[in-house]
Amino acid sequence: MKQFKFLFFLVPGMLIVMAGYSQQKKYSGTVRNNDGLPLRGVSVLIKDSKTGTMSNDNGQFILSAEAGSTLHLSMIGYVPKDELLSTDTIINVVLDATSDSTLNDVVVIGYGTTTKRDLTGAVSHLDSKVLETKVATSFVDFLKGTIPGVNVAINNGASGGGTLEIRGPASLTASTTPLIILDGVTFNGNLNDINPNDIASIDVLKDASATAIYGAKGSAGVVAITTKRGMSETPRVDFSSKIGVSNMLGIPPAASPEQYLQRRKDYLKTVDYFNPATSQKGEGYYDNPDDLPDGVTQEQWAGYDNGFDGDYVGTWLTRLKLTDIEINNYKAGKTVDWRDYVYQTGFRQDHDVAVSGRSKSTSYYTSIGYTNNKGTTVGDDFKSVHGRFNLESNITKWLQIGTTTQFADRGDNTLTVNPGNADVMSPYGNMYNEDGTLAQFPIGDARVSNPIYAASVNSYFYKVQTLNATLYSKLTLPYGITFRTNWNNRYGWIKTYNYTSDLNAGVAEGGEASRNEYSDYEWSIENILNWSHRFNKVHQIDVTGVIGAEKYQTFSTTASNEGFTPDGDLIFHQLNTGINPVTNSDDEVQTGNSLLGRVNYSFKDRYLLTASIRRDGFSAFGQNNPYGVYPAFAAAWRISQENFMKGSAFNDLKLRASWGTSGNRSIGRYAALGKLNTLDNIEGGETVKGVYQTTLSNKDIKWETTHSIDLGLDFGILNNRFSGTIDAYYNYTTDLLVDRALPGFTGYSSVLANLGQVDNKGLEVTLTSVNVNIPNKLVWSTSLIFSLNRNKIVHLYGTTDSATGKEADDVSNGWYIGHGINDIHDYKITGIWQIGEEEAAAVYGKLPGDPKVLDVDGDGVINNNDKVWIGSSVPRYRASLRSDLQFLKNWNLSFVIRGEFDYYGNDASRRNEDNRYFESSNSIWNDYWTPWNANTSYGRLGSNASNPTVYFYVKRDYLRMQNASLSYTFPDKILRKYSIPGLRLMASVDNAFVITKWSYYDPETMGRTPRIFTFGAYLTL
Repeated sequence: MKQFKFLFFLVPGMLIVMAGYSQQKKYSGTVRNNDGLPLRGVSVLIKDSKTGTMSNDNGQFILSAEAGSTLHLSMIGYVPKDELLSTDTIINVVLDATSDSTLNDVVVIGYGTTTKRDLTGAVSHLDSKVLETKVATSFVDFLKGTIPGVNVAINNGASGGGTLEIRGPASLTASTTPLIILDGVTFNGNLNDINPNDIASIDVLKDASATAIYGAKGSAGVVAITTKRGMSETPRVDFSSKIGVSNMLGIPPAASPEQYLQRRKDYLKTVDYFNPATSQKGEGYYDNPDDLPDGVTQEQWAGYDNGFDGDYVGTWLTRLKLTDIEINNYKAGKTVDWRDYVYQTGFRQDHDVAVSGRSKSTSYYTSIGYTNNKGTTVGDDFKSVHGRFNLESNITKWLQIGTTTQFADRGDNTLTVNPGNADVMSPYGNMYNEDGTLAQFPIGDARVSNPIYAASVNSYFYKVQTLNATLYSKLTLPYGITFRTNWNNRYGWIKTYNYTSDLNAGVAEGGEASRNEYSDYEWSIENILNWSHRFNKVHQIDVTGVIGAEKYQTFSTTASNEGFTPDGDLIFHQLNTGINPVTNSDDEVQTGNSLLGRVNYSFKDRYLLTASIRRDGFSAFGQNNPYGVYPAFAAAWRISQENFMKGSAFNDLKLRASWGTSGNRSIGRYAALGKLNTLDNIEGGETVKGVYQTTLSNKDIKWETTHSIDLGLDFGILNNRFSGTIDAYYNYTTDLLVDRALPGFTGYSSVLANLGQVDNKGLEVTLTSVNVNIPNKLVWSTSLIFSLNRNKIVHLYGTTDSATGKEADDVSNGWYIGHGINDIHDYKITGIWQIGEEEAAAVYGKLPGDPKVLDVDGDGVINNNDKVWIGSSVPRYRASLRSDLQFLKNWNLSFVIRGEFDYYGNDASRRNEDNRYFESSNSIWNDYWTPWNANTSYGRLGSNASNPTVYFYVKRDYLRMQNASLSYTFPDKILRKYSIPGLRLMASVDNAFVITKWSYYDPETMGRTPRIFTFGAYLTL
């Protein structure tokens, strides 16, 4: 009977439990931040219960719950959020960041993401808060002065952008450009193809534990770009429009007409001063007859030349060696400011519209942008159209598919005028001939042509189109396992057409034309298996395995012709009408494969370990060494999580250490192979082709390998009121690829070999403070960034210098053992030879007014033995200060001041050397030495700065207002009346000013730099 009672209670109980389980459903979802990046470690709990889970590396979670229950999602640094569960089992959640959420910034680490608090490597992160304060034509513009250790070589043309270098040069001959990762996939296209308006965040991976994940591509660092995703459950339209102007900043002044004549006079008088007394001209010979020295009459002056015709002005200008055209224009009071024809106020415009949104299962983001920039030099134009389509959809609970696709069309059809010719052209030249046509040689001197002539008679066409698409699918499997496949394709087409008119001197009748048709295609596939599991609530392990393959091909065909008949009116549109057709083609291909494993382990979210190993194969290397293996290890200790730190001022304190290796494969696709060339020969009256070898092969060529050690400290004090990151690193690159010299009897001058070593060490510091924090009234924060890098050549070819017994330097390339790649080893100018030092100057073949060079050994001869170490041609210290001020709730003011210090450049203006042709042409205006107005910093006009050639090295230190912007965000209460979710206006200026003692163009670029003013409007619907 008792048994039946037991069954009586057991069966209903089982039915109740089964009914309960039958009502439960398995819910899956993804948690992201405002930038669309997945959040790891988010607590997902069923409210009023103890059931829950945590999101994995991909921001995903799975748990069983009943419909009608409420999920509570929370994470330190983010505003908690509740989600009501419905019958839809796919959930997508966006968590809003709080003001102190920097530790939970999502950082791309290669084949995955993590939070800043869980990082073990040296990675710098830029999110939308920084990106939105800058106006950029290229994403490179975002990196100027914002990340320590990242150096940007600025392109000051209309296209903007530039080149990047991370933690100094790690190679002598191979590329030091960092790898670009776009939405998780290697991007080999042009940086200008990426629309900066589409970017959600940028991460820069600097140490080997972060870059070794990319193996043979990562030795120069990695820049990972993540584009925007749809975040709003209602469709959202974002429109931005920016209009700006630019003008030239900091160019040396041009000589005025009066200065042109004054300098010509001073030049001829200085030359005459050093002539023998018997052949010197009379006093005042080169002076204006209306302004003669005391005691010299016009009659005396006129009598210096036989046959004076009574034309005082004409005689004077003839003595100054002006041409007839110049003389006539001087008499007529006619001058030309040539810079007015080559420089302009540039006009810039950028318009972009994006549509985005998200449903429970699908997110989408699509945009189209148009840029049209005119630079400060006439003819420097840049136009581009960008399109992007990002789509991600959860087909089922376990299958996600998506695509990131972008198209770019850029180019221009204009030729840039010649600003250099404008600076050397006489102000008394003719812009036009008497018949109204443009004068090719404004003063009749064929050595200097009109600076706008070539651009007006020649033709040019340049067009680039690229399509980059990644298709991916991801399986979410049981036990925390995901499997993702990325399939990337990129197509590129470039057309470059040129026509040189026969109106140019030396060009065949009918003109010359060429067409280059270039295309490239690449594909890559990566299969990524990830296992993420947390057990016993204290152990977190993430295992990633990757296998990939790639192929890259280029196709180039060039056709040229000349002597078009009946004329060149068709320019480059019909090459077959010429008389000398030439065609060339060049197709190349490269392949690669990779195998990777990585383990991330965390104990109590306090002790963090990372280990990875990657094996890469690449077709460019020698047959005996096609593969390279790159291990890396990193560890971190979150000291702030220890019990003994409770109650301290530190809300974050983490110590990091890493070691790893990475490779460099950018050596040229066929560098390891012997190359052949052809030549024509006449045999038996017929032309035959001969083949000969031009370079030697080397089957043992292998990868340059960079070994990296990094020690880092991250800290936050008083809830991140003051925070910072400090990194010290030591990188050494071995097996450098250099051309090893060969004996002449081999028939070859050199062979490519792995011989050298270069070391880099440095320090990077970022300090951030929240100076004032009164929410909705006044919030002011500042960031100070400082970095230094020292590199040193340790080994080159291994040959011994017989004179010193040490390893030999490569003097021809300027590479010296024990010194930096960019260190300057040259003659040191100590001043200018002065009047009274004629005898001492004569020992060196010099005259007063010539540069005085340090004679190190005092032997009376200036040669290589007298070269000294002057300094570095790249900055030894870099620093920047960023300030962000939010005031009156809706106003934002930010600026970046950036400086580079302790480096030198060649100030070419100080030499005033004889090849500037002061007797026949113009030049930029600068000081110069004369016997009657001496100085110690500038040479005389026409100075002897040769035999040997010497340069004036001057410090280029500067402080630049890189960017300043002021924005106003309209209050919601105003916008709600018009059903407008958001409206922001912004005004900004780039390169507002530069503080420097350097005087020869811009100290950073040693060229022309624009100042850019921009006004922008950002509207959300």
